[in-house]
Amino acid sequence: MSKENIITEIEYREMSHLDYLLILHIKTLREQRGWIQQELSDKMGVAKSFVGNVESCIQRHKYSIRHLPLLAIAFGFESVYELFDFPFPKDDKIRLKIVITKTISDEGKIISKTAIVEKYDTIKSLKEE
Repeated sequence: MSKENIITEIEYREMSHLDYLLILHIKTLREQRGWIQQELSDKMGVAKSFVGNVESCIQRHKYSIRHLPLLAIAFGFESVYELFDFPFPKDDKIRLKIVITKTISDEGKIISKTAIVEKYDTIKSLKEE
């Protein structure tokens, strides 16, 4: 019988507040439709793991200008503008604290891995002079 070990790590990532708010908004839209990450990736015509990589925030993947029309079409929107129905960002750049939990088998193989953004801090405010 194999034994599993659970390891928790903390990582910090910097990104624009706008990118982070867009990621959260797209995730909410996806979940409201009952889609898993792979379904949205398929509807966008990108790699199956793309949306999961974006939402995890531990990868460097983000939605780019190229992805905006793909997302709008996937969600059935008439305009890219509809993707931005979320509050204006308060900050320019933020620093995310991400808690990563890995379950590892006795053989050293990763069985599962989760990443949860615990909090974020302002690096640079939009109103700084």
